[in-house]
Amino acid sequence: MRPRILTPALALLPALVQAAPARVQAPDAPWLTFATAHYRIHCPAAFEAFGRDVAGRVEGVHAQYLGLVGFAYEKPGKPIDIVILDPVLEANGLAFPILQRPQVVLWKTEPAPDSPIGHHRGWAELLVAHELGHMHHLLRPARRPNLWQRWTAVLGPLAEKSPRWVTEGYATLIEGKLTGSGRPHSAIRAAVLRQWALEGKLPTYEALSGTRGFLGGSLAYLGGSGYLEWLEAKAGDPKVLQTLWLRLAGKRDFEAAFRATFGFGPKDGYQRYCAELTHTALELERFARAQGLREGELVTQLQGWASDLALSPDGTKLLARVTAPKHPGLYVWDLKAMPKAAQPEPGEPVDHAPAAPVLPPARRLGPVNGALPWKPLWTGPDRIAFQLRLPDAEGVLKPQPWQWTLGRGLTRGSAPAPEVARPATPGGPTWREVEGIWNLVDGQGRPLTRTLAAAWNPVATPDGRWIYYTQLSASGLQIRRLDATRPPLDAKPLPQDPAPLVPGQVLPKADESSPLPPPVPVEPHPYRVGESHDTFTLAGYSATPSGLSAQLGAGGNDLLNRLNWQVLAGLGDGAGPRGGMAGVAWRGWRWAPSLQAFSLLERPSSQRFAPLAGFDRERRGAELAFERADLGRPRAHFRPVAAFERVAPADASPIHRALWGVDAGLGSFWSRDGQGLRAALASREQQGRTDGHAWTLTRTTLTLGWINPWSPLTVHLEEGRIGGDPTTLDRFRLGGVGTSLLPTALDANRVVQAALPAYTATGNRLRRLRGDLGLGLLRAYVEHATVWQDAAPRPSAQRVAGLELDSRDIDLPLDVLRRLAGNLSFTVGLHRPLDGTMKGRTVGTLSVIVRP
Repeated sequence: MRPRILTPALALLPALVQAAPARVQAPDAPWLTFATAHYRIHCPAAFEAFGRDVAGRVEGVHAQYLGLVGFAYEKPGKPIDIVILDPVLEANGLAFPILQRPQVVLWKTEPAPDSPIGHHRGWAELLVAHELGHMHHLLRPARRPNLWQRWTAVLGPLAEKSPRWVTEGYATLIEGKLTGSGRPHSAIRAAVLRQWALEGKLPTYEALSGTRGFLGGSLAYLGGSGYLEWLEAKAGDPKVLQTLWLRLAGKRDFEAAFRATFGFGPKDGYQRYCAELTHTALELERFARAQGLREGELVTQLQGWASDLALSPDGTKLLARVTAPKHPGLYVWDLKAMPKAAQPEPGEPVDHAPAAPVLPPARRLGPVNGALPWKPLWTGPDRIAFQLRLPDAEGVLKPQPWQWTLGRGLTRGSAPAPEVARPATPGGPTWREVEGIWNLVDGQGRPLTRTLAAAWNPVATPDGRWIYYTQLSASGLQIRRLDATRPPLDAKPLPQDPAPLVPGQVLPKADESSPLPPPVPVEPHPYRVGESHDTFTLAGYSATPSGLSAQLGAGGNDLLNRLNWQVLAGLGDGAGPRGGMAGVAWRGWRWAPSLQAFSLLERPSSQRFAPLAGFDRERRGAELAFERADLGRPRAHFRPVAAFERVAPADASPIHRALWGVDAGLGSFWSRDGQGLRAALASREQQGRTDGHAWTLTRTTLTLGWINPWSPLTVHLEEGRIGGDPTTLDRFRLGGVGTSLLPTALDANRVVQAALPAYTATGNRLRRLRGDLGLGLLRAYVEHATVWQDAAPRPSAQRVAGLELDSRDIDLPLDVLRRLAGNLSFTVGLHRPLDGTMKGRTVGTLSVIVRP
């Protein structure tokens, strides 16, 4: 395919293979804003009903925080922004207590009933109470801050000093007090604390704030709120935590403030809490065992959460969706081929039966194309319909139907709609909360199990002989089977300790009345950029063998990143670059326009390494571009651009240079169970005229990668050619990095290599080969780059090896960072050139670029 045809083909391919649905959550989609006294709630127009629910509740919730927390954030003209999204079809909320621009994100999908956050009277009420609890707790300012803190503080003292168990545990405690429901009143919190205590696996103080292990990330919420409740009870003062927050706002660290409040350290207190909690759980177990428990036979112990338990139509296979940390996916067990007991070694006694046997699945379907199968459903004896949540053009996960035929493989879209839930057998077993514990019940509500470990998700065999179900343990969920022919249990109250050391935790407290007023109607108006637009300082920087350069200035954007602008002044050493730029981008349209103007001084003759005369120049010009991106599978972008500049060489008369062109790319990946391939094709084509000389530029890059859980490997192959009648200013030049001051279209002939000085090689041909090996956040690379004039023999490649840390490889909260530092990207590198002037040197580089 000819290069001039390749770029339009890359751009048009996504449009040819899929229709463009209406935009819902993107910046260019219709959005609404609900304004209240202390908040602005922004939501897509499609989510108006949920937005009304949130907006109607926030002020009623807000009125409770001063008395409950001891502080309520109120800053005239600076309301807290709340953004409503639904990016992954899961329930969640995020609070960003940033002093300059506090922001909350709410995901509107409701949690499943068996989720750790599934106990509530209304999802919007619970979500608002918890996330705003974070804000009013953590936005408390420092008492007597010094001048440096006043100018530089991004987070308040409580956010900086408090461990995770405090921040998440307190917000969970608040959700219970404000709603009278939530996790502090839930059967799932009680089950986790009770079962972890009974098994002797309550987390250590250090692990309480961690995220490892089964439900490890949830223990900061569940255990943290329980510990804080215990501290309040021990102090006998419902406002004792307000005293702790007041002390933390001063000069003391968390340990000192905690000791001053309670008289003992946080670790010492937690260890005593665990001892009392364990005693209370063991006493409950003693009473319950004396009365009698009934649990099914343990089939297998899992290492993670399990859901969607289902039996095949013929009852011979059991299906579950398992989110184990190492091997997640759909598990299928063959119930006809249950393993036999292990035979002892000759001369040894028979092995003791394992307390928690592990039965490997007969078949497992792991993540497909990076997505874990979702909502599985048997559609035949050997067929399972499921969904994959894959990104659409906005990058929002949407379900797509697939089918798994056991022993044959996967097909897409040919299964019956899997969103239809498996119909429950009329009068069959189900589960509900019985005296604060999840247990199985029959169709008449009579108990079938009596356990302290929580039992749910029952599914009966077609012959009615067995009931398979899930049961909680501290190591992961268990799958058990219950003899369904046994009669139901007599309903009788669970005996309890008359004087528990820790009341209301190993069994849940009953839901209470809420102090919150009923929601009030709030009318929305169309989203306006000016309401949430903020300005901030900007900084860019580069330190490479080409020179040192810093860019300082100001910028601004709004909450949705519709309007982004920046003005920068560039300072540098003798080589520069120095100058200034002003740019603006508008993303409120599907085709997002951007305009940049600049003035720039470059002096390669002053480079510290390999100075080069003849290219010193002053450049002034502008770039106009329109960008359209498709964030789905495949991912694509298309960016037509026009630019011009006036170039004043140091030793010649000014000349004019103009160009137009397009940048386009198309890429996707295919994977199964964490391994697969990645491929992308990108092309940049330009046509231009410099001082009357017409030229063309083409750069095409093919990227291939091996996806794996150990060290992902990526290979980039690039070819470039400049045709026509180019001047020396239009040729490829190897070395250096881009700068925030210069638009990308006018820097298209730069071959970036931070370890080499600018103009290490020039010519009208380019060939580059680079390999990257992932090493966690770092990537190791080896690069061969050749730039030459096609009339001369191709020279040897310039080789560089090194390590780099690229911001694009780090999972950063980009929406929040944009409000603090603009559209910023950075690369830190340590390089070792293997050829040329820099051979044998170890080169450290830093590049920070901000774009509108």
